[in-house]
Amino acid sequence: MPAHVEIDDRLNELETKLEVTKAQLRDLATMGAVITSIHEINAVLSVVMDMAIRLADGEVGLIMLEDDHELKVKISWGVSEDFARSLIYRDGMDLPDYCFKIRQTVILNELGIKDQNGISIESVICLPIQTSDACLGVMIIINKAAGGNYSEEDKEVLEMLLNFVAVAIDNSRLMKDKLKQQKIEQEMSIARQIQETILPQDIDNIPGVEIGAVSFPAREVGGDFYDVVKLDETTLIVVIGDVSSKGVPAALVMSAAAGIIRSLLSWHPEVSVSELAGRLNSLLSREIIKDREMFITLFLSKFDLKGHFLTYCNAGHLPGLFWENERGGICELCEGGPIVGQFNDVQFEQGKRSLTSGDRLFLFTDGLTEAADAGHNLFGREQVEQVFTAQIDLAPKEFCLKVKQFVDRFAEGSSEDTHDDFTILQVKVK
Repeated sequence: MPAHVEIDDRLNELETKLEVTKAQLRDLATMGAVITSIHEINAVLSVVMDMAIRLADGEVGLIMLEDDHELKVKISWGVSEDFARSLIYRDGMDLPDYCFKIRQTVILNELGIKDQNGISIESVICLPIQTSDACLGVMIIINKAAGGNYSEEDKEVLEMLLNFVAVAIDNSRLMKDKLKQQKIEQEMSIARQIQETILPQDIDNIPGVEIGAVSFPAREVGGDFYDVVKLDETTLIVVIGDVSSKGVPAALVMSAAAGIIRSLLSWHPEVSVSELAGRLNSLLSREIIKDREMFITLFLSKFDLKGHFLTYCNAGHLPGLFWENERGGICELCEGGPIVGQFNDVQFEQGKRSLTSGDRLFLFTDGLTEAADAGHNLFGREQVEQVFTAQIDLAPKEFCLKVKQFVDRFAEGSSEDTHDDFTILQVKVK
């Protein structure tokens, strides 16, 4: 054959190959656009498996992705995981795990083996699905449909395809994480609205007393709450509580507790604070909290300004601090009972104090006493009492803000992990 004829044939062969390559690149670009536009992983993998088998002229295949630190089959077209795992390749490792570990494509040709069903296995290509940062999984394709071996060209085309796949999987996971975060933020927004609805909005115009209260959640939503219920012109109920959980569950239980308290008071305004704690405990433990690992600590107090006395019930909460103005000293209000919502049919006791002008009740949650500084030292109850005594001349609202300033200075430089919700409330008898 003349030399120029051989050259022409070779050129025609190269042109044909170039056209095939161009067509493959166009197909890959189209495939890449399709793949990266899909955000559901299972849909991505199904499309990719079909594309890969067509591009490589393969018979069957499967895709395995890393899940909880091990490879798991996500899609399988005619290949079982058991068979893939039976292909022991090197260092005692099966082919999928080896490919995943070294992050390199493995081609096995002219195998001449049979699977458990007697089907002949002649060639296998196993490719990593990877980004620059991590290996996400592997793809395995078995046998050429028309016979023959897997080539470097097959490897290059499939690796280009899997680059798109890796991006699609990353996008899908990012989208999933984003949706999960949006759901959390939506739940937090709902919980925050619930919490804001529960907290009393107008406590400035109650005759005979002056009230200050502030609540500072450590995160978007806390487990603390307080309420002030005016029963008549000379009687009011003041409550502070702390739900053991956080977020939406805490907000819902908090809402339930506040609603039950107000409902019981509307039907039985004469109810004692100890009986109020008992009824609330029974309803929460039987109907709402039930067997969940959640509870509430409460301090309930009832101001009778006409009779000049205070009754109170401490249900597993930090004892309230009572300033006796005539004596000029502090005492703790401890009488009550256990936490609320866990133990049905519990009996609660109540304490009683006489009231005179200038007396004050200071209530707070454990986020105040457990506030920590940079050295993990706690603010502590002793310091709370010192602040209460030192700032006794401040109006209740100013006092609450002053306490917040003290705590902020104390906790400066500490990690966020040490911060907890804290709520403070002070009632002054005029």
